[in-house]
Amino acid sequence: MESPLAAYRIERGGRGNTVADTTRALREAIFDGVLAPNEWLREESLRLILGVSRTPVREALIKLEEEGLISRTSGQGARVTSLTIEDMLVVYNVRGSLEGLTSKMAAEHGSTEQKAELQLLHNAMAEAANGVDPIEFSRLNVQFHSSLTSMANNVYLDRLLSTVETAIRRFGARSLTAVRMAQIVTEHATIVAAVRDRDGERAAMAAFDHAASARASTLELFMSRTSSLNQLLSKPIGFDGRL
Repeated sequence: MESPLAAYRIERGGRGNTVADTTRALREAIFDGVLAPNEWLREESLRLILGVSRTPVREALIKLEEEGLISRTSGQGARVTSLTIEDMLVVYNVRGSLEGLTSKMAAEHGSTEQKAELQLLHNAMAEAANGVDPIEFSRLNVQFHSSLTSMANNVYLDRLLSTVETAIRRFGARSLTAVRMAQIVTEHATIVAAVRDRDGERAAMAAFDHAASARASTLELFMSRTSSLNQLLSKPIGFDGRL
C-alpha cells in the first residue's frame, strides 16, 4: 500500500531547489497531519517516497528542526514534535501582541493605495463568507494579514509573525463554519476602519481582540475534539474487538 506521503513527491526535471522543495513538502505533510506528532522520520524512507537523494532530506530535516517542527535525538533519529494546549495559548498570546503592533504600524505608515487594497481584500472575504466558501476565505485571509504586514514595513516584525504563523498551523486546520467566517469579517471590518482612519491605537486593540477571538475558537475546537476522543475511549469493547 502506497504511503500517504507519496502525494508530496518531488517533481524531478525542473529548475527548482531540491532542498527547498523537500523542506516544503515535509513541512506541508506535517501541517496536513500526514506526518503525525511524535512520528519517527527515517531518512531512507523519506528519500525513497519523495524521490530525492539523502542529502536534501538531511538538510530539510535540519531546517525543520530550526522551525521547531521536528526534534532530533543523537542515535535515535528525528520525529515530529507535538504541541500542548499550553503551547497553543502561548503562541496565540504572542500572535495577539505582534498583530496588534503590526496593525498599529499599518495604520500609521500605510499608503492610501495599500489601504485601498486592504479594503478590497476585506470585501472579497465578505463575499466568500456569504457564499460559505472556506477554502477561498482561508486563502484571502492569508492575503489580508500579509497585506497588513507589508503596510507595517518592518523586516523583524515580518520574521516574527512568520514564525508564529508556522506554529499556529501546527494546531491543524480549523473548520471554518459560516458563523466563524461571519465573525472574522466583522472583526476585520473594525481593523480596516481603524487603519483607514490612521488610528494606530484603535487598530492595535482591534487586532488584539481578533487574535483573542481566534484563540478562543481554536481552544473550543481543541476541547471538543478532546472530549469526543475521551468519550470514544471510554466506550466498552465487545468480545469481537469492536467498539
